[in-house]
This record gives sequence, structure tokens and C-alpha cells, in this order.
Amino acid sequence: MSPRRWRSTVLGALAALAATYPVTSLFTSTEWFPQVVVFTALTATVGLVLRGITRSRLTVLAAQVLVVGYVVVWRFSQDQQAWYLPETWDGLGALVAEAYDTIQRYSAPAPLTPGVTFCLVVIGAALAITVDAMAATWHAPAAAGLPLLTAYLITAANGSEALEPRYFVPPVVIWLAMLHTTERGRFRRWSTTSSVGEEDTGVDGSVGVQEHAREAQRSFSGGAVRLGLVGLVLALVVPVVVPHLPPRYLAEGLGRSVGPGGAGTVGFNDTLDLTQSLKDTDQTPVLRYSTTGPRPPLRVFATATYTSHGEWVAQGRDASAGAASPLPPAADRKDYTMTVRENTLRPPRVAAPYPVVGVSMDGVPWRRDPSTGDIRVARPVSTYRVTYADVAPLPSQLEQAGPPDGAEVGPEDLAIPEAARRTVISWSDQVTAGKTTELDKAIAIQDHLRDTSIYTYSLDLGKQPRDQQGRPLDPITSFRLTRRGYCTQFATAMIMLARAQGIPARLAVGFLPGEQEGQEYVVRASDAHAWPELYFNGFGWLRFEPTPGARSGAPPPYTVVASGPGATGGGQQAPEPGQSSAPAQTGRPGLDQPDVVAPVLTPWDEIRAAVTVRNVLFVVGLLVALLAVFVMPLTAATVRRRRRHRAANRQDLVEADWDALTAHLRDLGIDPPEGGTLRTWRDRLIRDGHLDSAGAGAVHRVTATLERSRYDRPERTTPEQTAALHDDIRSIRRNVGRTRAWSVRLRAFLWPEAGVSVWRRLTNRFTGGGGDGG
Repeated sequence: MSPRRWRSTVLGALAALAATYPVTSLFTSTEWFPQVVVFTALTATVGLVLRGITRSRLTVLAAQVLVVGYVVVWRFSQDQQAWYLPETWDGLGALVAEAYDTIQRYSAPAPLTPGVTFCLVVIGAALAITVDAMAATWHAPAAAGLPLLTAYLITAANGSEALEPRYFVPPVVIWLAMLHTTERGRFRRWSTTSSVGEEDTGVDGSVGVQEHAREAQRSFSGGAVRLGLVGLVLALVVPVVVPHLPPRYLAEGLGRSVGPGGAGTVGFNDTLDLTQSLKDTDQTPVLRYSTTGPRPPLRVFATATYTSHGEWVAQGRDASAGAASPLPPAADRKDYTMTVRENTLRPPRVAAPYPVVGVSMDGVPWRRDPSTGDIRVARPVSTYRVTYADVAPLPSQLEQAGPPDGAEVGPEDLAIPEAARRTVISWSDQVTAGKTTELDKAIAIQDHLRDTSIYTYSLDLGKQPRDQQGRPLDPITSFRLTRRGYCTQFATAMIMLARAQGIPARLAVGFLPGEQEGQEYVVRASDAHAWPELYFNGFGWLRFEPTPGARSGAPPPYTVVASGPGATGGGQQAPEPGQSSAPAQTGRPGLDQPDVVAPVLTPWDEIRAAVTVRNVLFVVGLLVALLAVFVMPLTAATVRRRRRHRAANRQDLVEADWDALTAHLRDLGIDPPEGGTLRTWRDRLIRDGHLDSAGAGAVHRVTATLERSRYDRPERTTPEQTAALHDDIRSIRRNVGRTRAWSVRLRAFLWPEAGVSVWRRLTNRFTGGGGDGG
């Protein structure tokens, strides 16, 4: 097998891996990449073997697709197989659906789910097959740059920031090396197309031609390297001086874009993921405002719909399905005015305190959502003014509100996801033990979640817990176990715990009040926040604040002091000496001992889980089968390499190459004539090998060099001639092989006489048989 074919195959595999590696920056884990390495190596191996057997390019490509595709399917459908074939395709379809759902819901870096792993491995394997087919099978490495560039651009377009040069330089360098290897081989063939007569004119003339060829090759290589370096430098320098486009995200949670005139804009989409959204630390200003009253959070939208995938979806009810929440009585609220300018929040969203009494948009059409009270606009608005109510009901009034039964409450305001229902109900019963009214229960839940001795505020959620079968737990149960999160987790937990007690609850999303700058306040993208709203008769939806920490601010006054039967005594007031802020332990599992046991699997646990008897037997069987199939070709290649390595002089090297050629020709069915001369053997090879003029020229050069080596002075055989002979022999092997049937080529590859004779001699040595068997 020619070194150029090896180089093209290996470089193609490395280029595919180098172009795939940047995708690791889009996900939280790189556990999928080693699998891509394995399938890329399998692709290269299959292509390398088949290209040595058949000239049919489509056959090579089809075999790669079938072999690699089968192993991929086997790898991801092990639980649904019969006779090592997929028993059903539903499992693979579910993996694709899971990957699509993850990509739609998460911004980069997205979590690595089994579905995402499956799709990434399939994409990596497809890229490896495509690059190998273009670079090695069709000898068109320039075309292979297109899929390599596509893989890189997918990463660059979905990342939150510009990719580092280490992601860009390796695939470019390897691609340029592929170009150089292929084109240099073609150039070399052009430079060795001298006629048979020119090669046979003598040593001086032959060496002169070869010297010119080497000089031309060096010039070609030097120019290619310089051109590649210039292009690489320009690719690294130009992006530094040219403004780049804003990033596109896998899915927006809180995304940025560039609006007219280069002004930055910020917008929320209609989904809020429980494990990724609202983690932005960007300091981009969203708006500036001044107000005549207190500074509550600025709400953008509210939603009561929580999906089984762990996300909140903004789906307001139609006007016919529910009434707008009424404003609290005038005696229980005070109205203030907020003036906003330099607003960059994208329509249809605007930020405003809740509840809104009146709006002035300076001619911009707007409407109020009938069920949530959100304000929406038809086009961008930079300046607007809102009148809002500061609701301050007395705890005694809320105590007397009674069970919620308003027309604005719907079934979704009390819904609990089935995946977490058992955990939520048990958890809520423990937290609200001994409380009798809705307000006391709500305050108990808020106090519990704000207790920093139990929960930790952190943007880093850590590794997602799994159940005893190794499956990821739902986000609510995960938070119950890890006890760490940020506003989204705390708000969701309070909503579900309140719903478990029959209190309607929903999620509000918006911004914290911001920081003061002069006479105004500035709200930035990093101020994105989420909090729960609970419904109380006569007062509508009221804000609670379960997120601990000074940044989220103090809870509203009506959630701190309660009175009446079962009162909590003030929510955040210090406990009595010797008492803990956590509820007393009972016979049931305590708050610090969740009733869901889900050990976090370590990498070692995952490795041990993968090392099953079935997997080990399969891997061992596969290795044994591969060894059995390729033992003879490997033995023959080893014998040839060792004989060339042991050659004491150039004459021995020429003889080693000639013997290797004649052995291969015998495998292809062309035997040397009995008692014939070297030139008789030459003529038979040209005739029976059906060689064209170029092939015949190579045979003439080989036999001329062999005659010179055998019958002339040793010093007349030059290193250039031995190198040319080695190249010509490879060309003869390739050209003769193209004239044989595929079955003959397959047998010659898998059962070469040079390898078989070695094993025969070994067998005879151990069994005491005579002879070497040929």
C-alpha cells in the first residue's frame, strides 16, 4: 500500500476530527467526542482496506456507510436488538426527537443528553465518511474543505463568543497538508513521464532527469507551503480588524442582537428553561428609568405552563378562557409613575412593574394580555411611561381572603408535573406542616427556600443527578437533591410547593430594579430575574421572593409578617435559641434527607457500567475477528518491511523490492516463466498484466535498474535509482491490480503468499514437518 494513500487517509481522518472538535464548546460535556474518534478510525480503516482491493469508488463509499452505520446503530440500540440487529427503530427516533428538543430549548453550552450524543456521533461519523471519500477515494482534498468548513461554521455561528484560534488553526493546517500530499503526488507523476528510451540511455541521463524532477518538486512544495502560510495568517488577522456579526444561538433564552445603527437589543423568547436560562452575566444596558415611588422588579411576562421537559412556556389564555386580574382596592395600593428611556427590549415585550394601571407609549400600539396583565407592543419603543400600583395588603386581609376561586385562575395554575409529583407533594407537606391558611403556607415555603443553611444560591448547578438506573432526573427533583440553583430554580420550587397546597401559582420573568446612576436607574441584561406570583382572592396575583441573597432583594412586606391562627411569626425572623430554622424532624424523611435516592454517578461508575460481560465479549470477539482477517496481510507487510530494513547495500534493497513485486504478481495469477531471462519475464508481465505505455515504461525502468544492480559495478546503482525503482514497483502493482477481477484482488490482499509461507514455516517448526510449504 502506497505511503501517499496512507497519508491521505490519515490526514483526512485527522481533519475531520479537528473540524468536529470545536463543537465540544457548544455542550457542557465532551464525553461524546471519544466515540467520534473511534468511528472516524473505523471509517479510515474500512476505506484504506477496500481501496487496496477494488477500484470501484462507490463500493468503497457504500461499504463505509454500511459498516460504520451498523456499528453506530448497534452502539445506541443495545437494549433493542435481536441477533445484533435493531429490533425496533423507535428508540433511535426517540433519541433524535430528544436531541431536537434539547437544541431548541437550550442555548450554548447545552447539556449533553443521550439523544444529543447519538446525533453528534452520527454527524461526526458522516463528516469522517464524507471527508475520507473526497480526500482519499476521489483524490479531491480541495472539495473536502467544504464539509470541514461547514462543521466549523456550525460551531462559530452558535457560540456565544468568538472561537479561539486553537479551534481554527488545526483543521486548516491539516487540510493544507492534505492538499499538498495529493497535489505533490500528481506533480511527481507528471515529472516521471519520460520515455523508456530516455531511462535506458544511461545513468547520467537518468539521474539528470530525476534531479530536475526533485528540484521541481521542492519548488512546488515550497510555493505551496508559503501560500498556505499566507492564507492562514490572513484568516487569523482579518477577523481582528473586520467587525464580526452577532452570534446565533442554539435557542435564545436571553439573547443579544444588533439593531439599526448598531444599537444593542435584548429579548426574551417564549420559553424559559429550568436548567439553563437567566444565567446571563452580560452588562449590556436594557433600559434606563426614573420613578416617583419604590422600585419593584420590572416584569416582562408571566406564565403558568410548565412542560414535562422542564421548561416554562409563555402561553397566555384567551380572553374567553379567563378574566384579567382585577386591581386591588384603592385603599390597599398606591399608584406611582415610571418613565423609561433608551429601552432596548425587543417587541412585543416591554418591562414594567406589576400591576400596571395605565400606559403611555407615544403613539406606539400596545395591548394588555387578558390573563397575565403583560404589556405588549407592536413595534420597538424607546421611551414610554407607565403608572403602576404598589400593592401592600395587610397580612390580616390576606388571612381572610379564603380559598382561591377567582375566574382568572385556570387548571394550569395548579398543575404539577407527573415526573416530580411524588417529590413535590411530600416536600410541600413537610415544609407547611402545622400551617392552616394559604398565606401561612406560602410564607413557610418562602422562608424555607430562603434559608441559606439549607440551600445555596449558585449559577453553577453542578452535575445533573441520576436515578438508580442512570437516567437524568427531572429539574425539580434535581434541585430537591442538590439544593443549589439561582432564581429560576427557587421560583419554580416555590410555585410547585404552593400548588401542592392548592394555592394557584405562576412564574413571572423580568428584571431586578437595577442600580442607580445619577437621577436614574439602569437595568442591565445581567439583572434578568424570575420570581413566583401566588393568587389571593380580592388582591389577585402577588409577588413572593424565595431566592436567597441580597441581590434578589427583600421579600415584600406582606410576606414577612403574618398574624392569626397558625401564623409563622414573621417569616425571616430569627428562630428561638436552641431551635433550627428547619421544620422539626418526624418519622417521615426530613428535609435534609430527601425521599428520592439518586446517587450521582462518577466517571469511574460510568466506566464500570459500560464494562459489562456482553460488551467485553463483543469487543474481544471483534478484535479476534479483525486479527484473523488481517493476520496474513499484516504478516506479509512486516516481512517486506523487515527485509528492506535489513538490506546491507543498495543491491540488496533492489532485490528485496523485486522479490516483493514477483510475490505479489504470483498472488494476482502472473507467474514468472520457467527458465526464462529477466527480459522474458518483463515481456510476459507487460503482456499478461495488460499494461499501457506508462505501465510498460515502469516495467522497463525496473528491469533496467535490476540488471544494472546485478551485473554492473555496485557504485553505479545510485540512491535515486533505488528510490525510483520503489515508486515504479508501487505503480506496477497498482496498474496490474486494476486488470484483475475483484475476487482475485481480494484473495491477493487477504491471503498473500508472502504471509502464508511464514505461518507455514512456523507450523512446520512446531509440528516437526519438513519443508517450508512453498
